[in-house]
Amino acid sequence: MYIQADLHAFVNDEQARDDTLTRIRNWLAGQPLRTLINNAAYQYVSRVHPIAVAELQRSYDVNVLAPYLLVSNLAAELERGGGSVVNVGSIHARLTKPGFLAYATTKAALAALTRGLALDFEDRFRVNCVEPASVSTPMLQDGFRAAPGKLQELRDHHPQRRIASPAEVAELVFQINSNELRFLHGSCIDMSGGIGARLHDPL
Repeated sequence: MYIQADLHAFVNDEQARDDTLTRIRNWLAGQPLRTLINNAAYQYVSRVHPIAVAELQRSYDVNVLAPYLLVSNLAAELERGGGSVVNVGSIHARLTKPGFLAYATTKAALAALTRGLALDFEDRFRVNCVEPASVSTPMLQDGFRAAPGKLQELRDHHPQRRIASPAEVAELVFQINSNELRFLHGSCIDMSGGIGARLHDPL
């Protein structure tokens, strides 16, 4: 079943939020919620300041508040299943670049949210975060469509001379949700392919 929701509206419109939560609960039909993956992101890029408050607010709504509201409102369903939450963050939570202030700020907040939720909900369900570097998603591919050479440059800049596939991120999320890793809780896992260790200085 596919449930479509505008996460900006989910945060700001109580009726839209209630409608979405009702559809999720109807889909569950009383069954526990075993896994909740928050992987939506809004990426506003600009080096022009001041950034419009509306853009900052939308970034925070989609990247931080929507995950919080989903977890907190579905806590009972997650607890019944001994569930697991995985927030998909970004290397930008720790290392960023010019123009990514709004995105990086919210991804850092998502990491803090992960740790805080793990402490507040304790053993009711687990909460973790994955922080990948570049991933070959349609959004990333579209961003380089006009400059394919730049995409190759991005690949070459990573120590493995490639970027991650969505399947690799999905595999890590799958492993995090495994009952074999139940002590993993409140963690933010680096999946940067080594680029997070690279100091970018002139040679």
